[in-house]
Amino acid sequence: MLGDKPAEGAIPTDFSPAGSIVRGMFRVLLASLGLGLELACRFSTSFRSQVTRDVSIEVSSADGVVHHYRFTPRSVASYSGRAADPALAVCFADANQGFRALISPRTIGKIIDALLHGGAVYRGNAVFVLWFFPLTRYVLPIGRVGPLAAALPDGYIAHNPSSRVASRITIEPPAESLDPDWHEAHRQRGKMVMTRGSAGEKVAMW
Repeated sequence: MLGDKPAEGAIPTDFSPAGSIVRGMFRVLLASLGLGLELACRFSTSFRSQVTRDVSIEVSSADGVVHHYRFTPRSVASYSGRAADPALAVCFADANQGFRALISPRTIGKIIDALLHGGAVYRGNAVFVLWFFPLTRYVLPIGRVGPLAAALPDGYIAHNPSSRVASRITIEPPAESLDPDWHEAHRQRGKMVMTRGSAGEKVAMW
């Protein structure tokens, strides 16, 4: 699934192009998403805090819809067409699959399912699937979990040795970084996909 461009040949041939109306809807959705991302980056502090590096993300469909988003530290720009060198490019089998995935309450699950079963292909760093598509929930808040209306009763705020579950809770002193002499922990941490992807390594999804 990895290559210089999303290969249409990698998508099963039993997929047929979506109609012109659906392709148009997908184009409008991707363009609207870009505008929303730009506004979110301008007005949302929590969104802006997640945009910290130069990254291009391309979303397309094999029946001709292509759009990409250029992230630079604390800014977003949206363009029609292909990205020059995207960190991640996701190509859906058709515009219908892409449209339905992006408006689904479980977008990430839909995309992973499409990648696993041939409804989409990707190239680049798979970690960005888990970074970019959750950002789209700022603009398309479908399925986004909001804050609790009220705090949970009897919240576990401080350690209570008399609690029936106290023996099951491991209490460790707080630490901002791993002990440099704990070599095995550093070695295992270095294997984590999110850690490797955040460092710029191109990590395969499976």
